Amino acid sequence: MGNVIVLSQSKLQTNSDLWEIVDSEGEQVLQVVGNCKIDNVSGKVALFDQPRKDYTMSADMRFLGHHLLEGSGGWFGFAVRARDELNYELVWFMPFAEKDRSVAYLSVAHGIVPWWTEAYSNQQKGGPSISANDWFRARVDVIGDELSIYVENEFVFTKKLTYYLSEGCPGLYVGTATDVMFRRIEIEDLTDDKEHGA
Repeated sequence: MGNVIVLSQSKLQTNSDLWEIVDSEGEQVLQVVGNCKIDNVSGKVALFDQPRKDYTMSADMRFLGHHLLEGSGGWFGFAVRARDELNYELVWFMPFAEKDRSVAYLSVAHGIVPWWTEAYSNQQKGGPSISANDWFRARVDVIGDELSIYVENEFVFTKKLTYYLSEGCPGLYVGTATDVMFRRIEIEDLTDDKEHGA
């Protein structure tokens, strides 16, 4: 992978004032804290720099908690090939999900994250262990019309992108009532003649 992004020098496009860069344990992190509004159809998105075609993006992620009155929450991850803060492909991680359902893919149009649809509920999801208390490292490889997800360098799944956008901004996503931190974010362009293994 490439160099870690210096967050204080990066050009971030966000749809919420809750995104902030802070120092934690001696390094910069990007976080959303105080995400108390219960909004079941949209999320908080932070997009990096210019649109890219094929790329790999990795980050350390840490779930901080949720603001739901009942049950367990937590939805956060990568926004992929985003046209803007309202239109993008999404992979989210769920630390309290049932076995084999801790990672899922969605396409987001007009800011609506359609988690209630049959297309989402019936799709195959990934099953790695997602920590509710510790940092974990995740990576997305976006190549052609597919994305592949890795957690702790272990392959999770490959999904066909449904927007068929040839390029878009890489980014991060935080869902309903979820607080989370991201650090050590790396983005690197991929070319057709380069190996993209784990």
